[in-house]
Amino acid sequence: MDDDLDESIRRALPSALKTSLGVAKQQSYGLLKYTIEGMDSVCNNAGFLKEYGDEEHLATLEDATKQFAMLQQQISAYKSQLDKIDSLVESGELDADAIDEFIQKSLVEPKMNVTQHEFYKRFCEKAGIELDQGEDEDVVFQETESSRSTICPVTQLEIQKPLRNPSCNHTYSEQGIKAHLQRSKKCPVAGCPQRLSFAQLERDVEMEVLISRKKHDSQQRSQAAASNAAAFGEEEEGDDEEYLVE
Repeated sequence: MDDDLDESIRRALPSALKTSLGVAKQQSYGLLKYTIEGMDSVCNNAGFLKEYGDEEHLATLEDATKQFAMLQQQISAYKSQLDKIDSLVESGELDADAIDEFIQKSLVEPKMNVTQHEFYKRFCEKAGIELDQGEDEDVVFQETESSRSTICPVTQLEIQKPLRNPSCNHTYSEQGIKAHLQRSKKCPVAGCPQRLSFAQLERDVEMEVLISRKKHDSQQRSQAAASNAAAFGEEEEGDDEEYLVE
């Protein structure tokens, strides 16, 4: 009886672990999204405070930026450990006793120079802080937000439910890439040789935030344009009234 129970548990364990890993990954995506949105808020406030020369509050925001950078690094390490566990579950090589070790590694505070983090550089740009550049510093910049296209390479429309291919870092709309994979297993971006499967694609939280930010900026510009047009119309109406003769 005990042997049958042990065998049932052994067979059910991989499926249970896959479910738990899926939930943990979704939670990490949510945390990452809140982190990026938090940095957006910090940078917006930094630009505002810069105009008023509020050094005290800028220093507070600088500290917050460093904390966000550390948090982003920890989330990245946590996600990396989850991916390792996932691979071991898939291969059937996972030692259950090693799970705690993987998690503990992901929770260790990362050793990093926050002044080299993308968040800190972005904050300094908004706050008007000049960064010191080392003579032998060799920084390879990844694709920046400003240069990232929000157009799906498959649908040629703005990306909906963005999914990223970790092999090449290209991002697609969920429905677009599903349709593409029915015809081809190769990345749809011109010149990219990477092959892909739907299972390997990951939620692109950074693209979600970028698209949301662009929509918000577009709405603000539209509202500002409408307000200016209304004000201009009222001004013209007032000018016409001055020339009315009774």
